[in-house]
Amino acid sequence: MDLKAKVAIIDADFAIKLGRFKRIKLLEELVPQFIGVVYVHEYVYGNEILTPQEVKLQINALIVKGHAKVVDRNFVRQNNPDAVVIYDATQALLYENLPGTEKYQKNWGEVVSLAFAKAMGVPIFLSDEAKLQGVIDEFLNLDEDYTDYPGNIQVIRVRDFVDWMKQAGLSRKLGKMVWLASGYSADVFNNQVWTM
Repeated sequence: MDLKAKVAIIDADFAIKLGRFKRIKLLEELVPQFIGVVYVHEYVYGNEILTPQEVKLQINALIVKGHAKVVDRNFVRQNNPDAVVIYDATQALLYENLPGTEKYQKNWGEVVSLAFAKAMGVPIFLSDEAKLQGVIDEFLNLDEDYTDYPGNIQVIRVRDFVDWMKQAGLSRKLGKMVWLASGYSADVFNNQVWTM
């Protein structure tokens, strides 16, 4: 199976939805099948991915296996010093334009994760925020065709991830586990997402 992206950054909501399922380590087992390395912003890792404990354990397991890295502004500075300006400008832009954002509180994980993604050219943001793509398209992306412009960011929600699973030939049962573990309706899964 081909990777969907070499790198992506993950939001707390996506990690928690996939990681909270206790019987199967969905986050740890599935994400590496589609993403080479998943970045987790240090703010998200330290302040938002706290409970349930299974989520942090799976993130840590991904780090040990080389499939995840905790990153921050210093990572940008060390790996691409010129991109720090982009990181800072993106953070300031989103702080002003992402509705309801409060520094180090509401939406801050999205702000710093997207600042990192924009600065480092990370094309995928694993997040289940419904309106986030519109904000990204308005303020960060150069064009709505995500594949044509380096630096564009596409939000992959749980529904998109389940579609990836379906396209890759993974089992419907596993897709349904991801869907239900994310708190979504079995009826919607059966009738709209992955019909039989």
